[in-house]
Amino acid sequence: MSERKRIPAAVVAHGGAGGPREHDDACRAACDAGLAALRAGEDALEASVRATVVLEDDPRLNAGIGSNFRLDGTTIEMDAAVMDGELRFGGVAAIQMVKNPVEVARLVMDSPHLLLAGEGATAFARARGVSEFYPVSDRARTRIARVREFFAGRDRSDAFVSWRGRDPREWWNFPTGIAESLKEIAGPSDTVGAVARDAAGRFGAALSTGGTSIMLLGRVGDTPVIGAGLYAGPHGAVAATGDGEEIMRRVLSKQVYDWLAGGAGAREAAERGVALVPADYTVGIIAVSAFDEGAADNRTMPWAVKRLE
Repeated sequence: MSERKRIPAAVVAHGGAGGPREHDDACRAACDAGLAALRAGEDALEASVRATVVLEDDPRLNAGIGSNFRLDGTTIEMDAAVMDGELRFGGVAAIQMVKNPVEVARLVMDSPHLLLAGEGATAFARARGVSEFYPVSDRARTRIARVREFFAGRDRSDAFVSWRGRDPREWWNFPTGIAESLKEIAGPSDTVGAVARDAAGRFGAALSTGGTSIMLLGRVGDTPVIGAGLYAGPHGAVAATGDGEEIMRRVLSKQVYDWLAGGAGAREAAERGVALVPADYTVGIIAVSAFDEGAADNRTMPWAVKRLE
């Protein structure tokens, strides 16, 4: 393969597989925040974090203040992760009562651990001075109403494919009763995130999610699982979005990264990754290498890319 020329620093952001392209504006704003960090001398990791914070703060998206309720219609548990090209990683799983989980994941990266979960993750955030915040949005209320319609048999769409034919009473693990939680009878959007390349050729990735619309207490998706939701190394950075269980089964982001390391273009690698997931499930991927940026999905996915010229 002939030698390819490195290109300028760049940020790629996505607003979640299955989300409408009308949300591209959020992704462009996220890229702007990432580029501003790069201009200020920050590295690719910090650029990806700054970009993801912008997405977490947009109530239209399923992360941060737009996060989904769990099945009980009250609990909000979020996942987030960060990783850089030196294989440093930090993640939080099922964290509650914070506004920006990705910032807590960044704090975990500097701790002796890679991943903190549940009450421990929330307690860690408080110990590090992160304020308490209950992220309830109109988006979450609309989404839980649709979940109730689904279990009442009045929503027969493919939005909840993983739960078709399943009865939540078999696995209910919330302190409140199922009758109380589901007694009441917008299109989906999923995990948000960003990947970045800085002027020194370093890479970073950040990812945040409010989870799927139908979640048992304590469910952890692909986002904080290294190599599944995201992966970064010396050859690039990758972030995935979609049906988390399917992404985890395939260690999808690491697979896409390995193709980048083997010389594939970012778009080609992303498309190959999407093709690994059965068509019944939603998936999207963004990627950045030393030479290019790219994205692919099997539904729709708001996303944007901007370079630091």
